[in-house]
Amino acid sequence: MWALLTRKTQVTIIVILAMALIVSAQGVGEIVSGTIVSPFKLLTAIVFVIGTIVLWAFNKSWRWFWKRFPALESMFFPDLNGTWTGTLQTTWKNPVTGEIPGPIETTVWINQDLLTVTVKQQTKESPSHSTRMFLSAERDSDKYRLWFSYDNRPHANVSNVSPDHEGVCWLEMNLRLDRNHLKGQYYTSRSTSGNIQLKRFYSEVKNVPGRQHWTGGGEVNNFRE
Repeated sequence: MWALLTRKTQVTIIVILAMALIVSAQGVGEIVSGTIVSPFKLLTAIVFVIGTIVLWAFNKSWRWFWKRFPALESMFFPDLNGTWTGTLQTTWKNPVTGEIPGPIETTVWINQDLLTVTVKQQTKESPSHSTRMFLSAERDSDKYRLWFSYDNRPHANVSNVSPDHEGVCWLEMNLRLDRNHLKGQYYTSRSTSGNIQLKRFYSEVKNVPGRQHWTGGGEVNNFRE
C-alpha cells in the first residue's frame, strides 16, 4: 500500500525513520560503551525496535486481516496476490502473414505485500516481468488499478517476427462486481496495444495444470520459478 501514499508523504516517512534509526543507533552505542543513555534516546530506540517488529509481523499477516475484514480492501487496496489466467487480444499484426492473432492464452503471477507489487506474465511465445509500478484507487466507484511498466523478451524461435520490447499495462478490479476478475489494457513500444481479461485461478503464486507454456524448443517453462 506504500504506492498509494503521495511522494511527499513517502519522503516524510523515510526522513523520520532515518532520524529515528540514527538516534537509536546512538543510544545502542552508548549502552554498549557503558555511557549513560538519555531517556529520549532510550525511548526512541525502544519505539523503533518495537515498530520494526510490528511492521514486519503485519507485512507477513496483512492478508489474514484483509480476508477477515473485507472492508479493508475498499479502505486501502484489494489483495491481488495469486495466479491469474485469461487472454490477451492484441492489435499487433504478424508481419509475415499480415494477420492479427486471435485471443492469446496467458498466465499472470502477482506478488503483493505492503511495500511492493511485482507482476510476471507468460504466454506461449514470451515471458514478461514488471519493472515499475504504482497503484490508484477510485473508492467512490469501487475501482482499483495496478499500473506497471514491463519488459517482454520473446523466445528465440519467434524473435524475428516479435522482437524484444517494453510496454505499460494497467489492470483494474471492480470490488463491487467481482474481486477475482481483472481487466485492462497494455501499450507497447512497438506502437501496438491490446486488451487483457483475467480470472484468479489460485490465491497463491503457483503453476496452473495444463497451462504451463513451452519455450522455443517445446520444453515446459514454469516461468514463475
